[in-house]
Amino acid sequence: MAKTLSHASGGLTVDEIIGSLTLSQQRTMLPVTDVPMSFDKVIALSDEVDAAASLLRHGLKVLQSYAFAARDADAVFVCLAGGSEKLLKLSTGLHALDTSGSWPTKASMTAIGHDIAKLYEHVRGLIVQDAPTRSTAPGFIGELLDKVDNDPYIDQVLDVLGTYAKKGRFYNLDHLADASQPGDSPKQLWEVLHRRLLNLHPDLLMQLASVDKSEAARTELNRLIISSISDWQELITRAWRTGVFGNYAKSWAPLLAPQP
Repeated sequence: MAKTLSHASGGLTVDEIIGSLTLSQQRTMLPVTDVPMSFDKVIALSDEVDAAASLLRHGLKVLQSYAFAARDADAVFVCLAGGSEKLLKLSTGLHALDTSGSWPTKASMTAIGHDIAKLYEHVRGLIVQDAPTRSTAPGFIGELLDKVDNDPYIDQVLDVLGTYAKKGRFYNLDHLADASQPGDSPKQLWEVLHRRLLNLHPDLLMQLASVDKSEAARTELNRLIISSISDWQELITRAWRTGVFGNYAKSWAPLLAPQP
């Protein structure tokens, strides 16, 4: 008789449950059979890893054709802020799972909040602390870390995404309810980021004022932001792949790879 799982599976056989999974979920089954969590939590973890990768992928795709804040800003924010927060909290959780044997409690995760810049500060600290002894490629991780540390835009990008995650999602709805939030709206925040980039690249500002060159300038502006986010994402993804966050993160890392 085929072996069945606990009551959480509804009495289905292992083969029946695996057959119901997506291809990406099936790929995760073999390398994580030793994870100290129940089957339903393994599926939840798989879903979160998939979601983080998907949100970042779609956010960068929207950003490639970003043209108008009123049309594109919220789509970019929802995807990039959500994906970044998930990636950082997954990194924190998997590191804890590997070092302590248990996922952080809801209270500790809630205490971390939605501040993406602070979340990254914590995760960066784990990379600095553990890459020299846990990574299979510490030199490479060090190079990626230096690259992100010296990026002129990433701090502003993470700050903007974190501000959106903390209070920007309902900025306009709060205003309609006569409970206006202080500070800029999400689209204004994104324009602030653009102005900072233009201050660093005055040639792009001149091109934006030109009818013939404005579209190319906008594309280059988007590319600069995409490059910063991509380098930052690669640092964390490679840290997963090389063991900085432990063997569990290393097993799940392939799901973070870009997909068509």
